[in-house]
Formats: sequence, C-alpha cells, structure tokens
Amino acid sequence: MKSQAAVDTKGINETKRISLRWKWTIGAAIAIFLTYTLFSTILFITFQQIMIDNEQQAVRNVMVNLTERFGQHFYDLTEEDVEEVLDQHELYLTPETPILEESQNQRSTPLRASQGSIIIRVYNPDEELLYRTNQVDIAFEPKETLQIDSIKEGPNGEALSAVTPVYSFLNNEKIGYVQVINTLSSYHQLFRRVLGAILLTGVIALLFSGVIGYIIAISFLRPIRRLTEAMHIIKKDPESRERIDVGDGNDELTELANAYNAMLNRMQRNIEQQKQFVEDVSHELRTPVAVVEGHMKLLNRWGKDDPVVLDESLSASLQEIERMKSLVQEMLDLSRAEQVDIHYKDERTSVREIVSQTYNNFQLVHPDFTFILDDDLNADNYVNIYRNHLEQILIILLDNAVKYSTNQKTVHISSSDNGQTIQIAIQDFGEGMTEEDTEKIFNRFYRVDKARSRYKGGNGLGLAIAKQLIEGYKGKIWAQSVLNHGSIFRIELPKIKDLDETI
Repeated sequence: MKSQAAVDTKGINETKRISLRWKWTIGAAIAIFLTYTLFSTILFITFQQIMIDNEQQAVRNVMVNLTERFGQHFYDLTEEDVEEVLDQHELYLTPETPILEESQNQRSTPLRASQGSIIIRVYNPDEELLYRTNQVDIAFEPKETLQIDSIKEGPNGEALSAVTPVYSFLNNEKIGYVQVINTLSSYHQLFRRVLGAILLTGVIALLFSGVIGYIIAISFLRPIRRLTEAMHIIKKDPESRERIDVGDGNDELTELANAYNAMLNRMQRNIEQQKQFVEDVSHELRTPVAVVEGHMKLLNRWGKDDPVVLDESLSASLQEIERMKSLVQEMLDLSRAEQVDIHYKDERTSVREIVSQTYNNFQLVHPDFTFILDDDLNADNYVNIYRNHLEQILIILLDNAVKYSTNQKTVHISSSDNGQTIQIAIQDFGEGMTEEDTEKIFNRFYRVDKARSRYKGGNGLGLAIAKQLIEGYKGKIWAQSVLNHGSIFRIELPKIKDLDETI
C-alpha cells in the first residue's frame, strides 16, 4: 500500500508540474508587459499633465484678454456694455490653438458665437449674471484675484473654472467679474483616444511579449532539452555514446553541456576501466587458481602421504599464491594510475632528485651491473607528477632493463631539458624487440616471450602501469628497439616553468 501511495503521489506531482519553458515564457511576458506598462503610464501621465497645462494657459489667456477689454469702462459693467465690447472688439479663438488672439488675418470663429469648449460669463459687482456664451451647470463663486480651479461638475466630468474681478483702468474700482469655463471637451476626447490606443497597444504588447518570451525560452532551453534527452538515453543504455552537441556557443548553458559531456566521458571511462580490471583479473587469476586447486586435489587424494609430492605441491602452491599477490597489487596500482588526474593534479617533483635517487638504489641492489647516468638537468627542473609515481615508473623501466639484459650488463640513464618538456631515456643492451612487439609492449599482460617473461617473474603489467601514469600526467612514453641489440625507453613530461603554477 505504501508503494502504491508513493506511485500515486509521483503521478500527481508529474501531472501538476509546469514546464520550465512555460514558466520562462510567462515570466518573460510579464516582465516585458510590466516594463511596457510602466513606461506607457509615465508617458501618459506626462502627456496628460502637458495637455492640462495647455488648457489652463488657454483659459488664462482668454481671461487676460477679456479683463483688458472690460477694464476700459469707468462704471459698473452692464449687459449693454458687455454686448458693445464684444460687438466692437471681436475676440477670436482659432481652431489650431486654444489661445485667444486678436487677429483679422486668420480664419476664425467669433468667440461670442463659439460653441466650443470655452464658455464666458460676465457678472456685475453685485454678482448678477450679465452675459454668458453658453449654458452650463457650473456654479459661480466670486474671487478677489485670478484663480483657476479644477472642478468635477462639467458636462464631461472634469472642467476648469477661472474667476477674476474686473477693475476699471480709469478709477481702479471693481466694475464686475469675469468667469471663463473650459469644459475640456477636446481634452477628454483626446484622452479617451490616447487611453484606448494605449490599452489596445498593451494587449498587442502582451501577445507580442508572450511570443517573444516563448521564442527566447525555446532558444535558451534547447541545451537543457538536449541534456535531458541525453540523460534519458544514458539511463536506458549506460554505455551509449550519446553526447550533447554544444555548437559554437560560449554561454553558461554551453558550459553546462560541456561539463555534462566531460562528466559522462569520465563516468563511462571509469566503467570501462572497472570492466577491464575485472576481466583482466579474472583472466590472469584463472591459471594460478587452477594450479593451486590441482595441487590441493592431488594432496587430498593421495599426495599428503607422500612427502616428496607434498613438498612439491606446497612449494608450487605458495609460488602461485605469491604470484597472485603480486598480480593483485599490480592491478591495484594500474587502477590507481587511471585516477592520477583527479588525486595528484597539483603535485610537483624535482626530476633530477628522483633520477639520482633511483640510480643510486639500483647500483646498490645490482652490483653486477654497470649503470651510467648522464644528467643534464638543473635542481629547479620540476614536473607535475607525484614523486612516488615517477620513482615507480623509473623502477619499472630499470627493472625491465636488468631482466632483459644479456651478456653486456650495462644500463644507460640520461635526463635532459628540452625546453617545454623534460626527457628521460633508459637504454639496455639486451634482447631487444621486433617492431610489432615495440608497438604492443605497453598493452596489459602483453609479453614478448611469454615463457621467458613468466620465468623472469613478470605479469605483463609493469609497462602498462608506467604508460597509464605518464599519460595521466599529460606526458608520453615510447620504446625504440632492435632485436638482439637492446631497447631504449623514452619518457617526456611537461616542465613547470613557474613553481607558482601548481599552487
């Protein structure tokens, strides 16, 4: 029941899961739309304020023009005075601008006959209405100075009302009031048009931003989709060679794909190495195990009562067991050699010191051999390698040189600085090899002469270990040999120019 519940929960989670592509699309669309909305709002508010300021300036100009005309009277304004002023001095409001101008050259409509957004009222000092250009339900409140107010009682909603007292230029006495009302009809009409255009553009921008977000999401998520597909393929077949085609990109997703490909290569290489290790061990242990088993069965049947057979069987079994121990150790060394780029990537070693130390050790162990050392290195010649590994490589090569030497028991060791690399060469004057053997000598368990190699105690893993170690440190190893005249094994390792390079 618990397992079934887990499966159901998993199914529910998968059903409710929203694709990252749609999340990205929605997020990008919202971000683009909000940006558009913010800028549109700022521009609309600015445009609205400019329009209001223009309308206020129009009202102010009309008010100034009227007070200048009426201020030429001496007594309180009357209806006849207003009619006379407006008849004698035609005030024009041009269609192109809301500002009043006195002009005979422009095609205009007389203000007194205007049915536009400007409405004029004239009052006497007792606040009695003398004249109005149009009927509108907006109250009059006398003011002592020119004042423009925004009111909410206009026919279109918001309107502007300007009231100012009129003083005679002749006696400086108040002779009446002028009220100029701007119903803002053109402003409201333009406002609705602009607002409608913004809303329509907003809907288009939302759809456009969604499409753009979807395209961006598909483009950005393509490497991730490839990564997912490759993972599913690897999940079904761990040995698949499927990789992500990263193309020529140089962004974070390309870096992710490259890291995945590198991780997959390393993982499959480790799997192959593990399989190879198991196969090699199984193959090489089969013979000694069979030998020991045969001797044990012989002793179990009747050999334990025969001292000679018992002694021979025990001696042979112990010998095979020692060989198995040596083989297992070499296989472990080989397995570790395949991981040097992980565990020993920051090591540095003085080549001259290790070569000299190994040379002296072999002189003590093999006093019947002549070892010649040509050392052209300085004390500051360092390479990126673990010192024990370099010593192990030299021991493998020198041990082979000793084993396969014949009558001329001489081994020549040389080391030199080649500029970018350090080269070490070990030469013997023994059996040598054919060209075919020279190409295969670094393969696992390969022996030039299997009978003689087994007699000499070799498992065929020494050179494979040396090669794996050298290549793990970005170096090279190769052999040059002439049959019956000896062999030369050469090593090249990248030199560290600056000791701070590995820190």
